[in-house]
Amino acid sequence: TTDPNNQILLMAIIAFYWALLGSWGKRQSGPGEDKTKRDYAPTDQRTGSNEITSSGDTPLEVIRKSDPSFDPATFLAGAKTAYEVVLLAYESADIRTLKRLVGPEVLDIFEQAIAGRRDREETLQLTFIGMREATVVSVLEEDATAEIAVRFVSNVVSVTRSANNAIVSGDPQQIIEVID
Repeated sequence: TTDPNNQILLMAIIAFYWALLGSWGKRQSGPGEDKTKRDYAPTDQRTGSNEITSSGDTPLEVIRKSDPSFDPATFLAGAKTAYEVVLLAYESADIRTLKRLVGPEVLDIFEQAIAGRRDREETLQLTFIGMREATVVSVLEEDATAEIAVRFVSNVVSVTRSANNAIVSGDPQQIIEVID
């Protein structure tokens, strides 16, 4: 949509998931592995990283081969829940919740957008209708760490209102599809 809050929200959610998925594997250290020795360079700058593209196996099946305890359904359920919690925390300007769930870069984007709304004396009313789809689109595996990119398709109602309750953008009667 052309609503600036939706565009900021979209960028922030993408950045959130990039940071979340990038750090997810880093928090999963193996037995005897020292976290301080891990390479924290961006994925595309790491050497030896290969996107999983197997002709017979889906990306998640490849992860299950290297980590039999990995449960794709549980992972996607957690990703869906995190997505909804982040959306609602952003809507309510709940910085404390956002600090727990997103990385510093994403938090900065959220804080700027929330401060902008506050300065303009606007409020965002976001109603999460539901998740239509959550699909793994790619997996990057390196040194027992997997980064999983998920495509979310959700339905929301988004309205930004001014201090006098006038609609600045959005439509309280229109459900929009958001793809992140």
